[in-house]
Amino acid sequence: MDTHKTRKTRFATLRRGLMIPAPALALIAGTLFSRVGDSLASLGMVLDAADHGIRWGVTEVFLAELIPTVLAAPLVGALVDRISARSVCLSALTVQALSFGAAAAVDAFHLRVALIALSGLAGVASVTAGFKMLPVVAGSEHTGRANSLLTAGLSTAGLIGPPLAGFLHSARGTAFLLGADAVSFLLLAGCTALAVPRRTDVSVGRRPAAKLSDGYHALREAPVVGMLLPTLAAAMLATSIEGVAGVFYLRNVADGNETLFGFFLATWALGSIPGALLAGRAGWSARHTALILGGVLGISVALLSAGLLPVAAVIFPLFLLGGFGNGVCNVGLRNAVHSQVPAEVHGSAWACYQALSRICIGLGFVLGTPNALVSSRGQVIVSGAVPLAFSLWALLGLGRRGQSFLGESPAGIGKAPG
Repeated sequence: MDTHKTRKTRFATLRRGLMIPAPALALIAGTLFSRVGDSLASLGMVLDAADHGIRWGVTEVFLAELIPTVLAAPLVGALVDRISARSVCLSALTVQALSFGAAAAVDAFHLRVALIALSGLAGVASVTAGFKMLPVVAGSEHTGRANSLLTAGLSTAGLIGPPLAGFLHSARGTAFLLGADAVSFLLLAGCTALAVPRRTDVSVGRRPAAKLSDGYHALREAPVVGMLLPTLAAAMLATSIEGVAGVFYLRNVADGNETLFGFFLATWALGSIPGALLAGRAGWSARHTALILGGVLGISVALLSAGLLPVAAVIFPLFLLGGFGNGVCNVGLRNAVHSQVPAEVHGSAWACYQALSRICIGLGFVLGTPNALVSSRGQVIVSGAVPLAFSLWALLGLGRRGQSFLGESPAGIGKAPG
C-alpha cells in the first residue's frame, strides 16, 4: 500500500475542504474590518458619555443601535429580496460612511447619536444584503465554511476592538474613532465591489412580489429554526441580561481589579473562535439542530455555573465554554437559515431575525439593570437557568417526535416550503 500517496490524497482533500473562493474571503475580510470600526465608534461614544457625565448617554447610544433594526428590518429585508442585493449593500455602506464621517465632523453628542441611528438604519440593509450575497460568492458547497470563518472573524474583531478603542480614545479622541469607522465602511464597500462585480448574477432568488411578512413566515416554517426560535430567543435574552448584570457581578468577583475584569470579557470572545471554526467542519456544518441546541446548552451551563460559583479561577474556563457554545450556535443558525429558507426570502428572513434578536437584547438590557429585587449575582444565575430550561424542553420535544439530537444528516435536511 502506498502510504505516501494516501497521505497526499488526504491532505489534498482536507485542503479543498478548508478553502473557499477568493470573493467570499474578500467579503469576509471587509466585514471584519468594518466590525472593528463599529467597536471603535460604539465604545468611543460610550466613553464620551461617561467622561462628560451625560445623563442616560450610554443608554442613548445603545438605543440608537437597537431601535432602527427593530423598526426597519421587515421593510429593508423585503427591499433586499426585490432588487439587487449588491446595489442595496453598496448604497447602504455609502450612507453609513457618510453618517459616521459627519458624526466625526460635529461635536454635539446628541447630534452624533442621531447620525449613528441613521447609520444603524442603513446597517440593517448592508448586513441583510451581505447575508444574501454570501452563498452567491461562496457557492453552496462552501457556504457553511464561509459562515464559520465569518463568525470566528467577528469574534476576533470583538477581541481587538474594545482595547484598541480604549487606547485610541485616550490618544486621539472620539472624533478619530468615528472617522475610522467611516473609513471601515468605505473599505467594506470596496471589498464588496470586488467580491461581487456587476457581471455576477446577484439576482438569484429575486422575488419582486416580496411581502413584509415573508421573512417571519419563512423563519417559522424552517424545520430547525422554527422549532428552536424560542430557545434562541431565550439565549439572546440571557446573554444580554448577563452583559449588564455581569458588569457588577464580575467586578465583585475580581475584587475591583479592572484588568481581571477585562480578561473575563475577553475569555468569552476567545472561546467563540474555536467554536465557530469547529462548527464549520464538513462533518458538522449541516447538523443544524445539534449546533444550535448544543451551543445554547453550553451558554446556559456556563452562565448558570458562573453565577453559582463566584470564583475567578472557575469562571475563566466556564466563559471559555460559554463562548465556545456561542460560536457554535451562531454558525449553526446562519447555516440553517441559508440552507432551509428559500433563497428568494433570505433577505427578509435574516432582517426579521435581526429585529427579533434586537428586541431580546433590548429587553435583556432592561432586565439586567441593577434593582432592589434581585442581586447582580441572582440575575446572572437567572440568565443561565432560563435558556437551560428552554433547551431541555426542546430536547424533550425532539424525543417526543422520535428525532435524535445528534442524528441529523445532510441527506435528512429539507427545504422550508416556499
